[in-house]
Amino acid sequence: MGVRLWRVHLDRPERAGGPGRWHCLSGAERDKAAAFADPLARRRYVAAHAALRHVLGRLCGVPAARLAFGAEESGRPCLLPPAGRPRPDFNLSHSAEWALIAVAAPGTRVGVDVERVRADLDHLEMARRMYQPEEAARVREAGLGEYFRLWTAKEAYVKASGAGLAGLRDVLVRPAAATCEQSRGGSAVSRSLPGSRAPVRWLDVAPGYAAALVTTASTPAPRTG
Repeated sequence: MGVRLWRVHLDRPERAGGPGRWHCLSGAERDKAAAFADPLARRRYVAAHAALRHVLGRLCGVPAARLAFGAEESGRPCLLPPAGRPRPDFNLSHSAEWALIAVAAPGTRVGVDVERVRADLDHLEMARRMYQPEEAARVREAGLGEYFRLWTAKEAYVKASGAGLAGLRDVLVRPAAATCEQSRGGSAVSRSLPGSRAPVRWLDVAPGYAAALVTTASTPAPRTG
């Protein structure tokens, strides 16, 4: 299977969180959805998590409502498969009207992140506080979009590796010249894990959004925060 990626437009009518989508969610997912004060945020949450369940259900041959999820020690969600059956790795990210679902074959871990580019963010100050000096220099030179491009790579790396939030600062993203399928290649290097490299692909989702996909070996990195 390798790694497969689905782009989901959460505001399409068929994704609007109708009764069928609501009933395929777990009780915990419904409780979380009901806690949203904003109806639009609630509908998007339901649409994203229902889409994830339908994707995983088709791949695993299990009805969406019967999928069981657990959590790793780091808090990262995982599938609970029937005894003796391997489970695919997956990751979900959603921001405003778009979601990305990435699924990887057993033996591979995947992280994906999508972010709406927000013009109201003080990206230079955030880069100064959160990024390595060479990354902050890139943001100063290239602007707001580069801040979010680097952020999605960091988030995707942390999700794939199982590192904690402290890993966001420890991940150094270096550019590379290669291009592939509308995505620019690069590498994510964890300073806390010498010699560890994870491939990064930046993704074209929609105008005004940044997104990245990271894959790693199946052995998770030690939790750093």
